[in-house]
Amino acid sequence: MVIAPYQRRAQFSPTGADQTMGLTFLSDNPGRSATEMKTIIDQEGITANYDLYNVREIFEQNRNIIFVVNLFSSVFVVMIALIAIANVFNTISTNIKLRRRELAMLRSIGMGDRDFTKMMLYECAFYGWRALLLGVPVASLLSWVIYKGMSKGGAEISFQFPWGALMISILGVFLIVVITMLYAVKKIKKETIIEALRDDLA
Repeated sequence: MVIAPYQRRAQFSPTGADQTMGLTFLSDNPGRSATEMKTIIDQEGITANYDLYNVREIFEQNRNIIFVVNLFSSVFVVMIALIAIANVFNTISTNIKLRRRELAMLRSIGMGDRDFTKMMLYECAFYGWRALLLGVPVASLLSWVIYKGMSKGGAEISFQFPWGALMISILGVFLIVVITMLYAVKKIKKETIIEALRDDLA
């Protein structure tokens, strides 16, 4: 819908567009003005077909709807992200703990802390790329499916691939995996090699 002065109708006349003439009022209190206009029309007994819009109210309703949708979407995304982070943290930490004896044996035969950290970072990169090789294609496909569903539902939108969100997700995956790996490695390094081998054998 385009509301423009009658003098500028030539600039807003695309082929096939319906044009309806009307009156527009500027008011400091749109709600009261719309109510008074409705009362006047009823009192005059006008039976002609007409539409009375409170544009300020329409904008406020749209703004409130967008706010609620954004709020619920943000909460949903945050909850899913926290669950995913907890799962990644638990999985990697448990994996490192189960390999205590293997890691202790590598350190016992002369692997230094620097080489040990480098090896764990390589594993971290492997975990991240393995997750992204599956996650990125699935996420791209789901984005396209959501777009097609919205298009069939009547939304007049064009598909734009979310490159920014994709890059943030990739960086987030590696950041979470690195932090989790470093945390688990730090706990492993605090243990002595003999204690790690003895506890595992016991």
